[in-house]
Amino acid sequence: MTTYTKLGADGTDLSADATGHQAVRIEHPLLAKPLIFTAYHSPKELTYKQAMKWAESLDINGWAWRAPTVEESFFLPDRAKYPAIDPSFFPDFAGYEWNWTSTLDASPPSGYAWMVYLGDGYSGRAHQGYHDFVRAVRAGQF
Repeated sequence: MTTYTKLGADGTDLSADATGHQAVRIEHPLLAKPLIFTAYHSPKELTYKQAMKWAESLDINGWAWRAPTVEESFFLPDRAKYPAIDPSFFPDFAGYEWNWTSTLDASPPSGYAWMVYLGDGYSGRAHQGYHDFVRAVRAGQF
């Protein structure tokens, strides 16, 4: 079972009905440590290279951020629910959203990377020139 917790600007837990949060901690039995994701995706759809740069440029809660791996992104949606992303935790989620991951696709042709569909947790690869959103994960998490 996936649990989501809203985080305040100082990293403390907030109530589920709190607003104005910028980060969400995700816990799951398969994770050794929780993952912390941004509550909001990039302000617009970006190419792979732009998405990686945007994620690393964030300064939310004074933490370092990066684009998640495809495996980390699988923990964003809760496949036991529909929609798989709760908009009270991720307020900009509108029901349809593909997100870039940092994971490059090794199969030919080159120039592809993995994306995760947050509506249901489906994954696929896309050319790095394609434009879509990214949600950042906290780098060097505890």
